[in-house]
Amino acid sequence: MPASASPVDLPYLGQNALRKTNWRLLPFLFVVYIVAWMDRVNVGFAALQMNSDLHFSETAFGVGSGIFFLGYCLFEVPSNLILARVGARIWISRIMISWGLISVSMVFVRTPAGFYILRFLLGAAEAGFFPGVIYYLSHWYPAAYRARAIAKFMAAVPVTGLIGGPLSGALLELNGRFGVAGWQWLFICEGLPAVVLGLVVIVYLIDRPENASWLTREERDWIAGELQSEQSTVPHSHSVGAALAHPVIWRLGVIFLLAAIGFYGYSIWAPLVIKSLTHTSNLGVGWITAGISAATIILMLLNGRHSDRARERAVHVALPLLLMAVGFVFCPLIKSPLLATTALALVPIGHCAAYGPFWSISTEFLSGSAAAAGTALVVTIANVGGFAGPALIGYLKERTGTHAISFFVLGAFALLAAVLAVRMRTAHRACNREPAIDIRSFHPGA
Repeated sequence: MPASASPVDLPYLGQNALRKTNWRLLPFLFVVYIVAWMDRVNVGFAALQMNSDLHFSETAFGVGSGIFFLGYCLFEVPSNLILARVGARIWISRIMISWGLISVSMVFVRTPAGFYILRFLLGAAEAGFFPGVIYYLSHWYPAAYRARAIAKFMAAVPVTGLIGGPLSGALLELNGRFGVAGWQWLFICEGLPAVVLGLVVIVYLIDRPENASWLTREERDWIAGELQSEQSTVPHSHSVGAALAHPVIWRLGVIFLLAAIGFYGYSIWAPLVIKSLTHTSNLGVGWITAGISAATIILMLLNGRHSDRARERAVHVALPLLLMAVGFVFCPLIKSPLLATTALALVPIGHCAAYGPFWSISTEFLSGSAAAAGTALVVTIANVGGFAGPALIGYLKERTGTHAISFFVLGAFALLAAVLAVRMRTAHRACNREPAIDIRSFHPGA
């Protein structure tokens, strides 16, 4: 790591370059991710009306919600390799426009089979977006600043709850307006922004710092020099297999898989769980999720910032995941609705606080397009949990009549993820001494 990249003694040129980059990229990508996440999980709010209107069982809803991630997993790595080839601007635009159109098409769902098909297609359309943005940010931020940049971008996840909860609740109140159900209004009004922003991406995003007209030549050179110096002292491998078979990538994938099973289960089922705990209105559920999201944002940003300053990742991942496990275990044990809801809030707080440090790890030892492929593989492994979590909760809820058993299981998964994250500490130190892997010369026969 070059000395100039230190958070303590960063020169004025570097400060200016990063400040401009922050203001140019992060607010826009932040808004884009809010729209992406809303289209992914708004089915949880739609279920407050849709399940009864369409006579969906708990299992049918859980499977349909989770099947999104099967489509996502199948196309994640190929999509991100295409992004590395054609550039983030073009490919992210394609992703957004297609997922927006499919999200709006959810208004035509009438049967479980139609629900499954559109959720699968939505996942396939969105595949590559998140790891593509992580890869994109690795071209703009030196490693010493990447965790906080990623944390700011990913703060969109809890902000989606802050905004999307009340918005989704309000849209459900339009039930029957112009003969359209509230859940259909929800899919229409929350799907169209993705199409609009997808068109904006084409003219707004710049693929590389070297082409950024809003930076001075010196600032462009500083960013390029810092990034190049992080990779220049190590040899490169051109094998795509070396990137996708790297043991640290698979360890990261398993950790995030265990955590994602719980978090995606929470994301899809939280509105129904909160309603069962508090017996409030749909709009009230939205405001409660907004309050949980506000607390999540604060912890997420603080943990990402502290991880960068401490130059430590593993413990900054493990402790939040431990908090997540505590939330799952204690929520069904507490009789007070207020305290039970507070315990439930620890699930997104813990999971999201781990984001910045976690997603910094792979980009600190993979270079070039390998960062795109490796990050995509981690997301692919983790998103198996996106299918398993909602389906597991739905199945166990239907069999037992309570969320308690599924919450205990998900808490155990989160605890195991925390333990594995602590053990990553040695591996993370070692991987920073390994040769960086670059697959910029990737071709189908590699």
